[in-house]
Amino acid sequence: MNQAVQVLQGPYSTNTYGGGVSCQGPTFSLSPFILGNMNGSRDPAAFQTHSANGGLSMGFNFPLDGSLQELCKDRVRIEIARQSAETSKARLDFELVRALKCLEFIKSGGFFHPESLYGKICADIIGPSPNGYLMTGNGTVFPKNK
Repeated sequence: MNQAVQVLQGPYSTNTYGGGVSCQGPTFSLSPFILGNMNGSRDPAAFQTHSANGGLSMGFNFPLDGSLQELCKDRVRIEIARQSAETSKARLDFELVRALKCLEFIKSGGFFHPESLYGKICADIIGPSPNGYLMTGNGTVFPKNK
């Protein structure tokens, strides 16, 4: 009896970083296998033989052009920096809009109750109230400057 094992190596592993940036890197694969065989008659009283074999198949794949790997790594660093800058910009935009809306709220004489769920939203924003006092968005009043 002849038995054969065919091990097909897959593609390189691919890491994706957003912004259309994907890099393929070296791959190590380890594939165990077990082969078995049973020969004999259909008659339960007849002699039967059993055999089994096993093993491991290993594969190493690596790109031959290291400069392409370095270019991809540089592009990944740029993409990560861009995503970080966009996150910082979005946070700044959020805080500026929050400050503007809180100032409008304070100027109109409104404020959140300090114990409400939203009492902290404008607590760090100080603006002029309609009566001339400086006030935070949760009602803390500062005395007038004389």
